[in-house]
Amino acid sequence: MIGQMASSSYSGPVRISDTTGNLLAIGTALLEDEPESHNWGGSIEVMAGTGVAGKALVVDIEADGRRGRAQLLPLDNKGETAHLRVIGLGPSPLLSSAS
Repeated sequence: MIGQMASSSYSGPVRISDTTGNLLAIGTALLEDEPESHNWGGSIEVMAGTGVAGKALVVDIEADGRRGRAQLLPLDNKGETAHLRVIGLGPSPLLSSAS
């Protein structure tokens, strides 16, 4: 398995789409539930020059087949990579839905 999915964290590849479903970028994320704030978030690394690098956007993040809406905030854009802060905006994509 490329990514690592647990009940409260994820480390691995993600797809980043606008809220209408258009793919903006593919990156590597470190996401986790934040129980103290009843939210989720983390960070994403993408290639510089992608549709999300250096921008503050509301996006959908897909991690291991699960989606969540989030606010992206630019942290840095150095060399070939850009780093973004992720702040969850709704249900966490990290938790499995009940079967």
